[in-house]
Amino acid sequence: MAWQVAVTRWIHEMKIGLQTWGSEGDIRPFTALAAGLVDAGHQVTLVVTDNIGRDYRGVATQYGFNLVAVPNPEMHDPAEAEAVWYKIISTGNPIRQAKLIMEYGFDPAMEAMYGAARELCATHDAVVGHFFVYPLRVAAEKACVPMATLNVVHNCLPSAERCPPGLPDIGKWFYPLGWLLARKMVNRIFLPRVNALLAREALPPHRDAMTQTWASERLNLIAVSPSICDVPRDWGKRHQVCGFLNPPLDSRTEDLPAGLNDFLAAGEPPVYITFGSMMLDRPGYFRETVDIWTTAVRQVGCRAIIQLPVQDLSIVATDNPVFKVNRSPYVRTFPRCAAVVHHGGAGTTQSSLVAGRPSIVVAHMADQFFWGDKLNRLGVGGKTLTRKGLTAGKLAKGIEAVLADPRMADRAKALGGQLAMENGVANAVRLIESMLVDGVG
Repeated sequence: MAWQVAVTRWIHEMKIGLQTWGSEGDIRPFTALAAGLVDAGHQVTLVVTDNIGRDYRGVATQYGFNLVAVPNPEMHDPAEAEAVWYKIISTGNPIRQAKLIMEYGFDPAMEAMYGAARELCATHDAVVGHFFVYPLRVAAEKACVPMATLNVVHNCLPSAERCPPGLPDIGKWFYPLGWLLARKMVNRIFLPRVNALLAREALPPHRDAMTQTWASERLNLIAVSPSICDVPRDWGKRHQVCGFLNPPLDSRTEDLPAGLNDFLAAGEPPVYITFGSMMLDRPGYFRETVDIWTTAVRQVGCRAIIQLPVQDLSIVATDNPVFKVNRSPYVRTFPRCAAVVHHGGAGTTQSSLVAGRPSIVVAHMADQFFWGDKLNRLGVGGKTLTRKGLTAGKLAKGIEAVLADPRMADRAKALGGQLAMENGVANAVRLIESMLVDGVG
């Protein structure tokens, strides 16, 4: 018993470093995990590379973790960042999208990210990294520091029991061949970058990105609810489904924008429409998207809230049934809506699920197609639409189909109730602590 007490005290004096990269949807789980680790008694540093340079200092101060912001030198100008993301979104080829993400979104920041990763490993007892952040993986290997990886989606972990993402599900006989093809495509883009850094540090090369670079042999956390993620039998113990990582409740008490509460109370529950970080403030693209949204709302005859990435909302004229916001707390807004139209990002998907509201997913890229299909299979989302080729008529039909299906609303409400009972952060903290002591997840 004395030994166990000593171990417990040792755990709670550990310094744990986290490193993440990407959009707000990828970074939010890490701010939530950082807050949970601090609450458990750890000293925490979070290293962030945000695609458009959002400021997370307020969250860090609120929850007591250290924050290191690593800028992307090619993304310091918002106009340049939007030009890059427009190029990525505009192509419908997922391989081309992946190459562009690496070339413009990741490669320019890699050296700075690696420098920050080395500092984390030199000053912390263990590290946790977004599965995509291979600089931390290399730094941890070099420094022999325990590392866990974290996936915000569960479709890129090979299994003989599920179809690879982006390929047609034509039967289980195809899965092994499909994964060989998927891994070959990923390795072509990813492994040269990883192995170049490993060679620089005189470390052995990796053979497969999905199973070796993206997933720690010690612990790979999957930040998805166990209610919607069936664990394949061939994953092994290192892959642990911890649940969605949400920030503490007191961080989600942001006030509603002025006038929104009155709008919500004045009529039938509206449809909330947002494309999150995919909604770019480029004049032609912006206007086209808003026109699609507002025309679809008129065709359906419903009330709506539309989220726009601009401070001056008066530049967009809308009819009375439409309320405009540049941001609003999803945790307080979504539960009062009839449905949510969104891009299928991991964060917004999670918010719609937790709110117990059905979705209409308009996928733009990457795992957004997976989430759209997943929600549809769960019976809490309509047929997935695509941003490329989207019209007001297609969006209106998608909204009408969801609003006309009371069984979908009931299923979404029931699933939201299940998710409200889960505590993914507590599970993740427990698993990380187990890794530090026992060396296993």
